[in-house]
Amino acid sequence: MIKCIEIARPQVEAHEGRSALVYKDHLGNNTIGVGRNLDGKGLSDSEIDGLLTNDLNECYDDLINFRWFAETNPEVQAAFLNWRFQLGGAGIRAFKNTLRLLAAGDYISASQEMLRSKWARTDTPGRAREISRIIADG
Repeated sequence: MIKCIEIARPQVEAHEGRSALVYKDHLGNNTIGVGRNLDGKGLSDSEIDGLLTNDLNECYDDLINFRWFAETNPEVQAAFLNWRFQLGGAGIRAFKNTLRLLAAGDYISASQEMLRSKWARTDTPGRAREISRIIADG
């Protein structure tokens, strides 16, 4: 690392603070991290890619604990990651019947159960149909 950046880093953080959540800075700009002005600068493609990678890894770390996830092929696992990414851990765990069917190895019925949900009927029907089709086709 460049020496002056190494020296400036703790100084800047001490003045700016550190926040994992968006907040308004003293000028009213949406800000995150260590003074990153989201309104003025936003995120670079590599930062967006890094966030997505971190989020998908978090989803994977959650799902790998389910036998039905670990035993499927990468395409079906990707559909489950997509589902988990959108709904979160608590969200997919609310699909009790779907999870029961997945645990029993009945992917077709689990897929049909997904399609009966509010998520599929009104929230994001196109995404839900795509995910459930991949799971059913397994």
